[in-house]
Amino acid sequence: MSVVLEGDLARFQPAELLQLLQLAQATGRLELTRPPARPAAGAETVDVYFAAGRPVSARTDGHAVRTGELLVHHGHADAAAVAQALERQRRGAPGRLGQLLREAGAVTSEQVTRAVHEGRLRILYGVLLWREGRFRFHADEPAPGDDLPLDLDLDRLILEGLRLADQARA
Repeated sequence: MSVVLEGDLARFQPAELLQLLQLAQATGRLELTRPPARPAAGAETVDVYFAAGRPVSARTDGHAVRTGELLVHHGHADAAAVAQALERQRRGAPGRLGQLLREAGAVTSEQVTRAVHEGRLRILYGVLLWREGRFRFHADEPAPGDDLPLDLDLDRLILEGLRLADQARA
């Protein structure tokens, strides 16, 4: 997998990069990295995976709302069930949190899918606001096979992200 595009987010903002990759019908991973917000914190990296110009997955190593938090927030799972599933994971139980919660009968597949999608959307909304950092596009790098694919309209994503940003500033 080769890096075919890289640069500075001060010159090319995330929304412009997402649109460029959409127009190019690109498949691969867009890696965005920004410097730490506080001196003691580390840099944050977000990976956005594309298939034929559409974003299909997003991950971050920074702070993000987690699937379990979203399931509890929306009333689909109670905090004790999420804590129990997380403990099972820590002890080595195979599978992701949503799978463990489904197996325990705490949530439905649809609820997990919606929570995962909402978490990824929040990652994307957040990255739209980045104004400093670096980007690299790794061509032909597929999304991880265990991911629930996103199916979103990029133009709507960008408009909604900018609307939320304006709302937060007001």
